[in-house]
Amino acid sequence: AVFSWARALRKRDAATFALIVATPAFLCTVVAYGLNAFLSYAASFWAAPYALRVLGETPAHAGLFVGSSGALSGFLGVTLGGVIADRLRRRNPGGRLIVVTFATVAPVPFLALAFTSASIWMFYPCIALAQFTSALALGGAAATTQDLVLPRMRGTATGTFFIGTTLLGLALGPYLAGRVSTLSGSLSVGMLSLLLSVPITLAAGIAAYRLVPAAEATREDRARAAGEVI
Repeated sequence: AVFSWARALRKRDAATFALIVATPAFLCTVVAYGLNAFLSYAASFWAAPYALRVLGETPAHAGLFVGSSGALSGFLGVTLGGVIADRLRRRNPGGRLIVVTFATVAPVPFLALAFTSASIWMFYPCIALAQFTSALALGGAAATTQDLVLPRMRGTATGTFFIGTTLLGLALGPYLAGRVSTLSGSLSVGMLSLLLSVPITLAAGIAAYRLVPAAEATREDRARAAGEVI
């Protein structure tokens, strides 16, 4: 379906296709954040079951602590990450990608500790810190995709960004963790197996950091070459 949509976009709006699908900097940014969401969605989905099944927590307490810490960590992470990303962007054209790349590796130790913990009071702060550090990436990644397109293309750019986030993160993350958990008989193994994606995420973030400045600087020229009247 995504391939068919991309082909249709190329036919009806070549300039938008050129600045989104045919721009490696855009695609690397989407992959970097999509795989970030791959971990964070899986952790959010399986945090409460891990607390209940492995650590013996009650449903009421698991819902209260996992839910409230997730909401607070997400709010603080997205807000703080966006502010830092914008400040870095003022001094460095690829500055927002520094935050995105940092957020690909920062949650790893907290996730590893959370899903190997034998103590519920170790689990709660670790899962909260994992969600906080993961959320730092959202503002910078979303803003970068907007920087790479013309104003009239921002809706399509946002849609493309969320396609990547949904397919890589929401669709695959929780499913694969659960699938490996079923095969291995361990929810801990299921979650920790997803950490194998981190090198790919890091590589995509570094590639985006290197590619974005040139892609943004040539945005109008590439749009004109694809037929856009500016």
